[in-house]
Amino acid sequence: MSELDNKVYIELGKNVKAKRQELGLSLRQLAALCDTEHAKISAIEGGKLNFRFSTILKIAKGLDTPLNELFKPY
Repeated sequence: MSELDNKVYIELGKNVKAKRQELGLSLRQLAALCDTEHAKISAIEGGKLNFRFSTILKIAKGLDTPLNELFKPY
């Protein structure tokens, strides 16, 4: 993974976590909304998981936020 890719994953993870916390959702609650495992959400938030695009779409929907908001500042 390139350095730029790594930075994008880290920033995306920070944005997902911030939005989840803003909404008062636990990892398990968000995972249930996204029909995925909470460990996957945790890994994404930590910038440690190379995810599928469909997964981030589910997360954006679960957070009721536009996809582009999760990729700021990119």
